[in-house]
Amino acid sequence: MTKLDIVIPVYNEDEKIILLLKKLEKEIVCNFRILICYDSETDKTLEHFKNTNVISKEILLIKNPKKGPNSAIIEGIKLSNAEIILIYMADDFENIKLINNMINLITRGNDLVIPSRFISGGKMISNKKIKKMLTTFGAYLMYYLARIPFKDCTNAFKMFSKNLKEKIKFDSTKGFTFALELTTKSYLLNLKIIEIPSIWVEAKNRKSNFKLLKWVPYYIYWFIYSLIKILFKDKNN
Repeated sequence: MTKLDIVIPVYNEDEKIILLLKKLEKEIVCNFRILICYDSETDKTLEHFKNTNVISKEILLIKNPKKGPNSAIIEGIKLSNAEIILIYMADDFENIKLINNMINLITRGNDLVIPSRFISGGKMISNKKIKKMLTTFGAYLMYYLARIPFKDCTNAFKMFSKNLKEKIKFDSTKGFTFALELTTKSYLLNLKIIEIPSIWVEAKNRKSNFKLLKWVPYYIYWFIYSLIKILFKDKNN
């Protein structure tokens, strides 16, 4: 069995995706596979994988049966058979150095590792004010109002165990709301969760291929879901 599967949702990525994979190969010490999850055969990302020898590790190209990054990620999770699953973004060059430590934390018995931009040592560096405001506001709502005791539930960058995967049925559909769902359901199941600091640096001059504003209603849904579930959990304790 593969030790680690890295699920990367993509949409018209440029040649930097290959640089990212080479950096992952250089940094990660365990056996791993790359699961590139895409929506359409017209996705320009696929052009970079015509050469099958991009890296020495196995690369799987997984077509999303639906549309959007959330569904692409969930499809990758479903098709993973590894001991550990990592959700990683195609433009994140900053946090590769965290991965080996995250693997160790899962191996030591944690079910979910949450890299956090909002704990001591973490940071979100972005010149996109609306994105930064919505991300920060969403994270604070989950922590202070829904009372999920982790400060960065909205971060899609997460690592979790096969044990967790087998216990959770994903129902989220849009944006990156799987991150809220994953954290809330793991917490409600009393799984072992740990939060570590991470730094998100928005790539300069990069136009995001994912649209945050249109996903806001879906984030609100999962916030309300979390709030209600936690309230009922408290009443039953």
